[in-house]
Amino acid sequence: MKKLLNRRDFLELGLKSSAAALAASYMPYTMAMSMLDEYGGYSGNKNFKYIKTPATVYDFGLTPDQEAHAKELHKNIIVFDGLMECTFYPSMLDNIKIGGGTSGNFSIGITDMFGWTPDNNFDPEFWWSWEALNNDLDRLPGLVKTFSDKTMLTLNHAEILEAKKKGLVGLMPGTQNSQFISRDTARIKKAYDKGLRIVQLTYNPSNLVGSGSMEKPENRFGLSGLGERVVGELNDLGILVDTGHSSSETQIRAAQISEKPIAISHAGMYSKVPQFRSSTDKALKTVADKGGVIGVISTPGAIKGADRCTVEDYLDNIEHAINVAGIEAVGFGTDLIVPATIDQIFTAPSWDRKIASKIGKFEVWPWSDGHVGMENNAGYPNLTRGLVKRGYSDEDITKIMGGNFMRLIKDTIG
Repeated sequence: MKKLLNRRDFLELGLKSSAAALAASYMPYTMAMSMLDEYGGYSGNKNFKYIKTPATVYDFGLTPDQEAHAKELHKNIIVFDGLMECTFYPSMLDNIKIGGGTSGNFSIGITDMFGWTPDNNFDPEFWWSWEALNNDLDRLPGLVKTFSDKTMLTLNHAEILEAKKKGLVGLMPGTQNSQFISRDTARIKKAYDKGLRIVQLTYNPSNLVGSGSMEKPENRFGLSGLGERVVGELNDLGILVDTGHSSSETQIRAAQISEKPIAISHAGMYSKVPQFRSSTDKALKTVADKGGVIGVISTPGAIKGADRCTVEDYLDNIEHAINVAGIEAVGFGTDLIVPATIDQIFTAPSWDRKIASKIGKFEVWPWSDGHVGMENNAGYPNLTRGLVKRGYSDEDITKIMGGNFMRLIKDTIG
């Protein structure tokens, strides 16, 4: 049996000289990793159906005329996902293209975006580390070159429009934790120069910047002094400040002090399903009032408080966000992580089964398998179709499906 490269092997390769790392980043990955499994030598699990099977086409009971209208509208609009995937697997690009996705926040720096093979777990110290983020950023040029017929980096508003024109999937690099900074804010500029464009302030636990979504209520705070400085530097560089999975206190404070509007890239609605990782109506409204955008999350546990839901339930949550924050402030952020196993997730220091039990049973995995109509990124047209069924205007559907995020990106990133 051929030996599979594990994440530590990749990290060691990534720590070679800068010249060698640059050359390696442009080497076609299909050649470099051809010894790995049929999923292309990246992430994947043969038992996960929706790695390669498109999402379910949900039956909304549309008339033929409504179906034709929704299809034409979806084809022409910009579809931007506030958080479209948390790792990489080659058929992700096919799923996004099937779904008509234009671009989205592609989450990196978690551990190793190419290391989510079924037998590989990760050392806790590498989660959200500066090393992991650099490793992923260094590989993005090679990834894009390998799949140049399907994808491109979209580092600003104009490049997203270019991706739409070319029919390519745009990847906007973002990370879901500012832990990589530690106390060295100079790292923000270094990461920006390599292509990072979205930074989430906290994840489940609190960090040096602010309080995370899973912090005990009595210990939650908004932002530290360092956190306020980080927000200012993100503003100055043109990096979107993201508060997905931050505590509502941190979301509110970040919106108040930021000189530019901010995002909650993937948000549950606490007033619909009261779980720690969701956002209060006050936080949603504060972010919206400052010009920010909320991407409604597609996780069944956040939408329905259970392991199963449908895209109709998802639309109910989107409508709730619109009622609270306004049509100009709402988009969607699926927060998909299709290839990962539950055991891999639980190697993270910010996760364990006790923490997970507070937000769900996780009896369905990947969790998106329990979301009928949004099992993977191919489900985007279901949102447009459902919004047509609910009587939304073309203008409002365009805003929800990506127009609001496009405005935010233009105002913050450029």
